[in-house]
Amino acid sequence: MEGIKNIIFDLGGVLMNIDFKRTFDAFEVIGFRDAEQAFQDPEINQLCMDFETGVYCSIELRRKFKEMTGFKCSDIQFDKAWNALLIDFPPERIALVQRLAQKYKTYLLSNTNPIHAKYFNSELERNFGIESMDHLLDKAWYSHNLGMRKPDEKIFLKVLRASRLNPEETIFIDDSALNVKIAESVGIRSIHVDADYTILEALKDY
Repeated sequence: MEGIKNIIFDLGGVLMNIDFKRTFDAFEVIGFRDAEQAFQDPEINQLCMDFETGVYCSIELRRKFKEMTGFKCSDIQFDKAWNALLIDFPPERIALVQRLAQKYKTYLLSNTNPIHAKYFNSELERNFGIESMDHLLDKAWYSHNLGMRKPDEKIFLKVLRASRLNPEETIFIDDSALNVKIAESVGIRSIHVDADYTILEALKDY
């Protein structure tokens, strides 16, 4: 696309394959019955959202989750189940980002949390020898560090200002139609991807 200098990627469903059902199933395996239904409870859902915006640290998240649900497990068991939704980084997507980074400024903007970030960065290093997202791209922006999450338009404005990006020169790629819509509302050109239309197809001509 003419005039593009910057690309902002989402993580889950864009760079990394994810499946939330894997986490529900993993909690079931360690004895948490009706896990999927429990995660839909408004209080638990709010707890997860607060964790993603940095309201709670990992220790507080685990403690509050156990208090709210009455479920008991070790921290290791909890983190393993919590991270189960993070499947893998397709090598061809990592290769594409590395190629694009030679021509464009590249960024990550992800709704995530410290437990997930520690895990996916370790997977990036284990499988590709890349220390972290900040070593794959120019800058990784995480919701738990920014104190806000997509689709809040303020998170897009924050990233634009902090990275000194012109929205008209920037593409944002996400698997959420709502996130794409909000990014476009602040002037960022955006691409909606899904399982059938990945970044491999969306960015093949870049």
